[in-house]
This record gives sequence, C-alpha cells and structure tokens, in this order.
Amino acid sequence: MITKISFDKVSHSFADNKIFDNISVELKSGKITVITGSNGAGKSTFLKLAGQFILPDFGTVKAFEFDKNIDRIIFRKKIAVVAPVMNLYSQLTAVENLKFFSALRDEILTDSDIDKLFSRVNLNFDSKNKSVGSFSTGMIQRLKFAVLLSINADVWLLDEPCTNLDEAGKNIVIDEVKSAAAKGKLILMATNDRDEAKIGNEFINL
Repeated sequence: MITKISFDKVSHSFADNKIFDNISVELKSGKITVITGSNGAGKSTFLKLAGQFILPDFGTVKAFEFDKNIDRIIFRKKIAVVAPVMNLYSQLTAVENLKFFSALRDEILTDSDIDKLFSRVNLNFDSKNKSVGSFSTGMIQRLKFAVLLSINADVWLLDEPCTNLDEAGKNIVIDEVKSAAAKGKLILMATNDRDEAKIGNEFINL
C-alpha cells in the first residue's frame, strides 16, 4: 500500500514559463488532496509529476510504501488515472475496453465483475456490447471511472473527474472517491468544481 508521495523542493518549467517553484508537500494515504487554481496554473502538470509520468526540472518526487521508497516502475503499477487525456478505444465495445485495460494490470474480469462495475457507475447494461464510439461524453466518463475501479489501485489521480457528468453521475464519483479514501487509498484530485472540491481533506492552491 502506498502511504505517501513527497514533493521535495520541486520546480518545473515549460520553455520560459515556470509552473512550479520550490514546492515541498506530502500527499498521504487515506486523504483526498484537492488541487485548485486557474486554467494554466499547472494542476494537470502537478498530477503528472505526482504520478512520475514526467520528472521535475529540479527537486524530487518520491513514493513510499510504508516507510520504504519504491522505484518508479513499481509505483506506476499502483496508479489509476481518470483525466481528459485518458483515451478509450472507440472501435471497441465497453466490455472490451474494460477487459483490455484491466488485463494490463493483470486483473482478469469475469462477467459478474463487469456487471458490478456497470452498476457502480450506473451505465446501462444494454450498452455493454456497443462500441464506445457511439457513447455520449457522459457515458464515456462513466466508463473511464469503471476502468479505474477495475484496477484496484493504491493511488487515484483524478483530473476534473466529473467532467460531462450529470448530477447523478457526479454523486456516484464523489461517493466512490470518499469511499476509496476511507479504505486508505491516496486520492489526488485537480478540480475547480465546488462540489468536487468540498470533499477534500487537504488543499493545494496553485
């Protein structure tokens, strides 16, 4: 179980644009840390740094399993992401997408597992074998969250997770996030949505 992610004197720039300067912070398991800030402030970049998808120009980002610092490869296998940049395969069905992404993490889904995931995100069972290319944006967002739930990761990196969802969909996501934190998962969520932000335990304003 990942217990914390630490930023130690992290600075990062794109070209001549400095995004972060000398940031030190600890993200802890069992907590929902919410990142807020204006568009372009670096919320998505912070998530990428936390997941070690990119490395900082200066300083270090480390992940700890209990008190042991773990390497990047091991850490990446413990992360699940929902973000606008996360793409599903439009030519595949919803079930095929779920099975494909979960198999990448050595999770083999049964028909019963898939039915439970569809119920958790409130996706219509009639859509299971339809191509994702025919889905609405809200349905795609629900399926992205089903993919995240199928992986059973220690760390959730969420970038505007309620985008394109109606009120019922937002409530499902918020309830799942709160439940995951209560089970000890480390949640890092970038958002400017008030309903999403108010469930945070800790806040970083960029």
